Amino acid sequence: LKGALFFLSLVLVAVSFNVYAADQSICNSGTNVVVHNNGSLRACILKNDYEANNIRCKNNSPVSFYHNGNLESCVLYDSVSIGKNNCKGDGLISFFIDGKLKSCVKPD
Repeated sequence: LKGALFFLSLVLVAVSFNVYAADQSICNSGTNVVVHNNGSLRACILKNDYEANNIRCKNNSPVSFYHNGNLESCVLYDSVSIGKNNCKGDGLISFFIDGKLKSCVKPD
């Protein structure tokens, strides 16, 4: 039983690391897909809307990720407020590698 619990905890740890890592299945087929040296997704055009960092990225728009799987940038599906920053829908938003807001398009 002790070994089974240890194995299960290893599986859960492995799964938890992959939950947020996007893979090429989120990309439009037939479009250019760029990967990092470690094989993780670097950039592509989204097939469907994609949710990360509590925001929704717009389909048929570019998305990029850091080597660790964290979202780097995308086009917002809708307007969003992050802290005291208001970001415009259909505008580019970008994040630092730790997930904190780097920049976004301010509403008119």
